[in-house]
Amino acid sequence: MKKLTLFLLVLCFATGMLSLDVSAQSNYPSYTYDYWRTPLPGVNPYRVKQVILGTSIDISLPDDPEGANTTLKYVEDLFVTDNNYYLVDFQSQKIIITDKSFQVVQIIRDIYEYDQSNTLIQTYQLVRPRGIYVTEEYIYIADENDLTNGYIYVILHDGTLVARYGRPDNLTYNATVFKPNKIVVDSAGRMYIVVVGAFDGIVELQSDGSFSRFVGVQPVQVDPLDLLWRSLLSREQLSRVRLFLPVEYNAMSIDNEGFIYATSSGTSTAPIQRINPKGIDVLRKNGYIDPIGDVVRMPDQVRSGLTSITVNDYGMYSVLDRSNKKIFTYNDEGYLTYVTGFEGEFEGNFIFPTAIKYDQENLIVADSTDSRTIITVFEPTEFGALINEASQLTYQGESIDAANVWENILEMNSNYSLAYIGIGHAYYRERNYEMAMEAYQLGQDRDNYSKAYKEYRKIQFEANFPLVGTAVGLLIALLLVYPIIKDITKKE
Repeated sequence: MKKLTLFLLVLCFATGMLSLDVSAQSNYPSYTYDYWRTPLPGVNPYRVKQVILGTSIDISLPDDPEGANTTLKYVEDLFVTDNNYYLVDFQSQKIIITDKSFQVVQIIRDIYEYDQSNTLIQTYQLVRPRGIYVTEEYIYIADENDLTNGYIYVILHDGTLVARYGRPDNLTYNATVFKPNKIVVDSAGRMYIVVVGAFDGIVELQSDGSFSRFVGVQPVQVDPLDLLWRSLLSREQLSRVRLFLPVEYNAMSIDNEGFIYATSSGTSTAPIQRINPKGIDVLRKNGYIDPIGDVVRMPDQVRSGLTSITVNDYGMYSVLDRSNKKIFTYNDEGYLTYVTGFEGEFEGNFIFPTAIKYDQENLIVADSTDSRTIITVFEPTEFGALINEASQLTYQGESIDAANVWENILEMNSNYSLAYIGIGHAYYRERNYEMAMEAYQLGQDRDNYSKAYKEYRKIQFEANFPLVGTAVGLLIALLLVYPIIKDITKKE
């Protein structure tokens, strides 16, 4: 990279010469935030590829009871594999499996249990299915059942029961009910379950269904004024006051390394977490703002309510803000890469978004209400594809190759600060710390600017040390010799 390249970028950034292809007419405008938390309009990262109406998907079975739903009604959760989509229809009490063109290939309503002689001994029917996870061997279904005694069903892909797990029989699990809501499974077969009413964290079950522990316990949120008020109450009055309880999780996703990405309600100070195998939140937060959704709310907006999350193969994760009908996407370092989505009835808008999943580079979003269901397939625009490519290269340690992509991004949006930071990473990798400082300054990245400045100052010191050392040595020598010369001069 040449110094001229950054000079031109500086010039364009200052004068606004580079184009900003903001689609003012878009149904789902995009933006990011700068260092001062100012929303900056951006180029749309995604466009609608396909819209599937629930009424176009026939989910009827020959032995359905009279009055049963005949078309897709309410998608509570979804899962994506290489060849199929798995849709959890909460109201119809079914799992709908389709191909990638959304043609139904299988419907799971009943789960059949056989003995060792292959004789049918029991048939279970889904009651309130809420979550699903799919592996090559099994399908895992979280069913709230009667809202008291829910179950985790582990079944083969043909619907045959492998195991059914109810409320954990362990003293550590002290919730009075077992209402499994969402589930993910790691490579060892351990199940991680979001349970409604379980405030101790995410329930971890071993592959045999035995209770292991709670992971990712949320900190308790305490208002100092509440503490003061409670200190003035009697013991009897305190017994009638609501307890301070941790915030519940509401959705999960799991990456290829076994880290769990989890979301929780809007009152949490950490509404997005990346939980490692030790149960510790290790989510990186290197961006201008923490990954919490919106930080600047318009008069008609409320605090972001994050209710679904998905992560791809190179650490980018997208979260659904059900409250404000938006999608926030962050890279693995915690930088906000783009925001898209809007409330409305137009194509690409949302009314009550329920689930989101990556399908390679595409995003699949389910939007369901009691009266209708819409599934929208979003594909990256040229701008979005470039951001994803640059993010992937950076994730893989190829920041120098990523710099060329970041420069292409700046040609489309000169205000995209993350591109300057990416270019700064490339200069830093090449040990061109002076140019890295300039790029980080344009990207408003003070932390990385300080790192680059520290290295630049070290190099400058090392480069000038011989000259400075020689000058200091001559000065010391002169100070030592001067008294001798002065004495000799006096004697003469």
